[in-house]
Amino acid sequence: MASSAIFFSFFLSLSLHVSATDLDDICPVRVCHPRGPEIRFPFRATDFHPERCGYPGFDLSCNVRGQAILQLPDSQYFVVDLINYEEQFVVLKDPSNCLAKRLQNLTLSGSPFVAEQYGRFTFASCLEDLSSLPGIERVDCLSDQQNNVLVSPAGDFYAFWYFSEFGCRNWTVSAPVSWQHPTDITERVVLKWDRPDCRGCEESGRRCGFKGSAGSDVGCFGKPGLSKRTKFWILTSVMLPSLLCVSGLSCYLSSLAQLSRHRARQGQPPNGERSANNVTDVSFPTSASRETRSASNTVVGIDLATIESYPKIQVGDDGQVPRQDDHICAICLSEYEPKETLRTIPKCGHYFHVQCIDQWLGLNASCPLCRDHKRYA
Repeated sequence: MASSAIFFSFFLSLSLHVSATDLDDICPVRVCHPRGPEIRFPFRATDFHPERCGYPGFDLSCNVRGQAILQLPDSQYFVVDLINYEEQFVVLKDPSNCLAKRLQNLTLSGSPFVAEQYGRFTFASCLEDLSSLPGIERVDCLSDQQNNVLVSPAGDFYAFWYFSEFGCRNWTVSAPVSWQHPTDITERVVLKWDRPDCRGCEESGRRCGFKGSAGSDVGCFGKPGLSKRTKFWILTSVMLPSLLCVSGLSCYLSSLAQLSRHRARQGQPPNGERSANNVTDVSFPTSASRETRSASNTVVGIDLATIESYPKIQVGDDGQVPRQDDHICAICLSEYEPKETLRTIPKCGHYFHVQCIDQWLGLNASCPLCRDHKRYA
């Protein structure tokens, strides 16, 4: 039996000294609940980890409710709500949800933890509920129907005056919680630790642990990596812009595909070559050409501002068009598709694809169907 213990200690020492992979094998991360904090060095789960997997005073246990429990001196038990290994602090709550009662006699002497900040609070036992007054809170877990236990920051003159005026019995407590907000004393307490100092290991993405089978020397194990915070910022600064670029490229390619399909319906190849059987001239006549055509008594097109003033309509989701017997654009000879945008000539009421009629009217001031050569502009 003794030889087995010696062999195990030697094996543990060798494993902890060799690599982080072996450290993970001997001292794996433990959780009491999937949503609970990770338990690893300097903490250890007493029902799971060997003794050398944790630092003295950092023992945790799992209760039947899946909560990690930390025992402080004088048999003080607290629920561990959060452990921050990089900044070395722990957030504690009371198992019975009455932290204000536990803080009345809390002592941290003999433990590796110290308070981030101490605050002084005045408690008062009153017959009247004064919690509606500014700066005073009622501690429900300490109160009953006959007695109201109230709390306020020590030194609050108005709260002290109210307690005296209503004949309350009051006392002052120094507690390791922030003093700015009285309700903090009923919610949680934040404690930090300085030894062992594993912040360098955590920041480099490595694991912290004892260097050997004896002694208190602590070292880092594993190859340097990136901390969780650094990984988060890398993902935010690199992956997000990449996703935006991919999304923009997808939208651009989709737009090109839609334009290509529309040109194909007009009979124009995607490369922009003209078709002899369709009206596909996408350019408007220049001012010089308009003047020349006007001089030769040829009807010229309508200016762009006037064309844009003509109303637009949209084909319905089911392909419904304004006129049941008019499903084909007279310019490109393509059927109207659902959700396509059409433009109407106000004088005659005929409608066509927006692209088709805009190009037509830029060259001709007449409707393609009724051929009314009187200018619309």
